[in-house]
Amino acid sequence: MLQCQKRQTPKVSVIIATYKRGHLLGHVLDALTTQTVDDFEVLIIVKPSSDETEQVIAKYSEKLKIKMIIQKHGYVTHALNLGLKNAQGEIIVLLDDDAIPFPNLIQSYILAYTLPEVGGVAGDVIPVSLKENKICLFKDTSSEIVHSTVLENTFVRRLKNRPLKGLENYFLYISKAGALYFNHKIADRASSQIVDSLLAKGANLSFSSKASSGFQFPTSCIIGLTFEQYLGWYLWKKGYRVIFNPEIKVYHIHHGQSLSRNIKDKKRAALFCIEEKLLFYRLYGDESELSMMYRLVSLLMETIIDIKNICLHKKTFCIPMVKNKFFAEIIGLRWFICKKLGSNYTPLSDLEKILK
Repeated sequence: MLQCQKRQTPKVSVIIATYKRGHLLGHVLDALTTQTVDDFEVLIIVKPSSDETEQVIAKYSEKLKIKMIIQKHGYVTHALNLGLKNAQGEIIVLLDDDAIPFPNLIQSYILAYTLPEVGGVAGDVIPVSLKENKICLFKDTSSEIVHSTVLENTFVRRLKNRPLKGLENYFLYISKAGALYFNHKIADRASSQIVDSLLAKGANLSFSSKASSGFQFPTSCIIGLTFEQYLGWYLWKKGYRVIFNPEIKVYHIHHGQSLSRNIKDKKRAALFCIEEKLLFYRLYGDESELSMMYRLVSLLMETIIDIKNICLHKKTFCIPMVKNKFFAEIIGLRWFICKKLGSNYTPLSDLEKILK
């Protein structure tokens, strides 16, 4: 008589990219020592600094299966690619170095991949502050991702936000204009149950190593904006289901220091605007549903609104936004033309000029 074989628990790799966050990283690693499952590896990609990050890692190396990888150059997505290259797990979990996982995070991710055809899973991110090393919840928000704000359903908004075909019922989706949007009609469901979504925040997401075979995080960026959705789109195009599960949670420490904290405010704002706009050109040519017409209409509407705010409402802060959007389109068009000509140009060199 044949006996049923017990299904083996998949191996899990947790990737954490860190830079000058030794004082926060300890909270993340401490939470990983209290997980309800303990058979997982932790890959920490360290960009060397003088904040004793290495000493913090050494302290937890006796409690966790840690592999420290030194990043000699590059930015956040370069670090993630280093982690991806060295990960041994069947499930890859990404955590920020200021994102404290709930005790059941690893177990919940393992369970999520028992669902049919799931290739990527994102969890919720709960904003908190640290006071005397204790987690304090904010009173006015319970999630950085799920918002149930009802937006006016105008013709302009419908035209601008129209999803790629097949993403109509996704919580987080890419529009035909190559922009990232939340489907607010799904927000209430997303707060309490699993929904389809092009992942969410890199502070708390995962993907199957099988589903992501051949994938590399885009290195044509500095702060890595929208890399999560690029990954989600990649998995979706390969036929895998990508989901958001609100029950898989991390606490995200608000401390006034982002991954781009070493970049001045104006330059950081410029990078945010430009990298977001470049999502269209990153996908154009590979995603047939993207529309240059929708892109141009969207840009025209945004420009009219910006000019109205500047001229009629004296909102001078919109002036650099217009400049950044214009610069993004120049970079994007150059990228598009170079792709057509077979050139190896990427926007990274132009983005780095902003930092100088």
